[in-house]
Amino acid sequence: MSVRISGGVFRGRGLTGPPRVDSRRGRAPAADRTRPSAVRLRKSLFAVLAEEVAEARVLDLCAGVGTLGFEALSRGARECVFVERSPGLGRLIERNAARLGTNAFELVVGDALAESRRLLRAGREFDVAFLDPPWEMWESEEGMALLRGAVGLAPLVVAEHRSSWTAPSSIVVRPEREPQSPECPASGVKTRTTAAGDGAFSLYRWAEGNERVDTLT
Repeated sequence: MSVRISGGVFRGRGLTGPPRVDSRRGRAPAADRTRPSAVRLRKSLFAVLAEEVAEARVLDLCAGVGTLGFEALSRGARECVFVERSPGLGRLIERNAARLGTNAFELVVGDALAESRRLLRAGREFDVAFLDPPWEMWESEEGMALLRGAVGLAPLVVAEHRSSWTAPSSIVVRPEREPQSPECPASGVKTRTTAAGDGAFSLYRWAEGNERVDTLT
């Protein structure tokens, strides 16, 4: 399955997509199955983001083959950290970066939730975080934990989900009863949801006055 970049300097360039669920080589392993963001949805998303990705430090959680991260790099992002649990999909991210001729990326092979917590402890900071887990995960606490982790790492989070799912209006990252939490904002507020076909994206931004602060000092 091929995926094409929808805009920017790599516009029209193809990415090696995920293995088909069923092929002549047999059914793809569960860990290697992914659902790249549809072109229509990506175009809508980056029309909304406009210049916000230019020179941005981007985090692509549950990266799959890196579609959203490479789209951001195409549109001027400074660098992207891809987090993907499947080694097979990680190899596709590296192959796609080579096809595009970019080395402005870092690949982390690991669980998105565990790695988001590790990045927070390490003091890593990002301008934009993309989060596109399997859509059924949004119905679970794990999905909400992933969203909290993303909001803790970037002032702008793009959460992709099924259009029929209602994204929460706000996400509390650092409850007041946890004053010794790592350095992170207290909460994020949903500012927009846009749907295109079966998919949708919701934007979360740090609540006013909740800029990153060091709660350990």
